[in-house]
Amino acid sequence: MIDRAKLAAQFERDPDEPIIPGLMTAHHILTTDWPEPIWAIPEYLPAGLTIIAGKPKIGKSWLALQIACAVSSGGRTLGKDVEQGSALYLALEDPPRRLKDRMKKQRWPDNPTCDFLALGDFNESIGDLKNGGGLKLAQQIQQKRYKYVCIDTLSRAIVGDQNEVEEMTAALTPLQEMAHSENCAVVIVDHHRKSIMDQDAVTNILGSTAKGAMADCVWGLYRERGKLNANLAITGRDVVEITLAVTMDWELGCWQSDGDADEIQRGERKDEIVAFIESNGAAGLIEIAEATDRDKSNVFRDLNELINANLIKKTGLGRGKVKYCLSDNPLL
Repeated sequence: MIDRAKLAAQFERDPDEPIIPGLMTAHHILTTDWPEPIWAIPEYLPAGLTIIAGKPKIGKSWLALQIACAVSSGGRTLGKDVEQGSALYLALEDPPRRLKDRMKKQRWPDNPTCDFLALGDFNESIGDLKNGGGLKLAQQIQQKRYKYVCIDTLSRAIVGDQNEVEEMTAALTPLQEMAHSENCAVVIVDHHRKSIMDQDAVTNILGSTAKGAMADCVWGLYRERGKLNANLAITGRDVVEITLAVTMDWELGCWQSDGDADEIQRGERKDEIVAFIESNGAAGLIEIAEATDRDKSNVFRDLNELINANLIKKTGLGRGKVKYCLSDNPLL
């Protein structure tokens, strides 16, 4: 039975002293000038914990390494200028020789501010992230003030079942907290599940959903075998969700950004509509939708955008009689 008198005595205190320290008023939150997020790559990679995931052997490590090069040398990557800062790359699947080959292909400068830990040295130097290694790595981040840290890969840094929520949370929490306190982007290279239905960067991550849930930012790299083109889906708490169309340049061993994948796809669909009208003459909405194998509502939206761009125009009046033609058609 609860001793109510004893419980009440425990809470006898100065009435002005808060029971829960750290509370903030709504007024304080709304009127305080809070600092803007710190970015390793503007708009794409914020300070905090980020997971880069994808199928095996599709270019995740190349991507993580080119970011390390851009940060440590103050270069440019994925179409963004990057402010210089020190970096740490834990290449847990690569020996020094392979690292050297990849760095030379990516044309790293001679003296970037980047530290490396190669294959075979992790267990002795740091150890399992969920058994003290995470705290040790966090202390290293604090000491060296790294701006970018990459762990490639998570499966080499954590021993055990990655489906266990508590274990994953315990392993990653020290890194996430240190990343925020030191304004460092901590990137973990991970894998996608064997079977994925769509390009959902968070739910596609292998193992416990805790990894995607606690991450501040998630990148999902999607590429079909044998193709150079891929999609890089980026989402996060401080990130405006975007999917970049990227292409692997094997001459440099780097991913190049082609821009917003959705905008590129919309442009291709509009080009398809214009090409159909150019080849077949004036056509109605249903005819165009059937020819392009698309939903009528989406085609209608694209047609209006093409009209606003003065690439096509309407002809004919009345329900079912409206057709769309090229604006420069001399027969109109």
